[in-house]
Amino acid sequence: MSNASRLPIHSLYADGTAVLRGQKPPRISGPDPAAIGPHSVLRWDTTNNRIYQRREYDADRFPVRDLDFTNPAFPGSGTPRPGHPGPPHQHRFAVNDPNIGPRSGFIRSGPEPLEP
Repeated sequence: MSNASRLPIHSLYADGTAVLRGQKPPRISGPDPAAIGPHSVLRWDTTNNRIYQRREYDADRFPVRDLDFTNPAFPGSGTPRPGHPGPPHQHRFAVNDPNIGPRSGFIRSGPEPLEP
C-alpha cells in the first residue's frame, strides 16, 4: 500500500475523484496584481490536473464569490459531508461590517447551488 493511499480523503470532485489531504492545492492569496477590472483567479489541482476552485473579483479587486469544484468529505470514509449542494457550488462574499465597508474585510457565506 502506497503512502498516498493511506492519506485521508479531503474532498471529492463530481466524478468521484478524491483529493487527499496532502494533495490540496495552495490557497488563493488575492486578486491577480496584473489584472485590470473584474477577473478570476484559479486554484489549480496539479495532482488531478484540473481546477479546484475559482475566485471572482470585482473591478475594485474585492472578492465576489468562490466556485468550488469539490465537496468536502469525511476523512475516514470519503463520504461527502452534508450541507453542500454538490460540486460545483458557490460561496458568496459579503463585507464583514457594512458600517465600516470593505476596510472591515470580507466573510465567505455557506455553500449555495451554483448560479451564473
